[in-house]
Amino acid sequence: MSQQKTFSEGFIDGYRSVKGAGAALPGIPAHAIPAGKTEYQHGYDEGKRKAADS
Repeated sequence: MSQQKTFSEGFIDGYRSVKGAGAALPGIPAHAIPAGKTEYQHGYDEGKRKAADS
């Protein structure tokens, strides 16, 4: 069983790190993982960016 977290988990965690734990979530965007990042890391960064932009 894999212990790696997914892009979606990272996106949710990143979004809620800015908006708060009870924040309504936007849709999870389509994504490609850049070299040098895990799915979770990229998702977290994208979630924070989306929260800051909204």
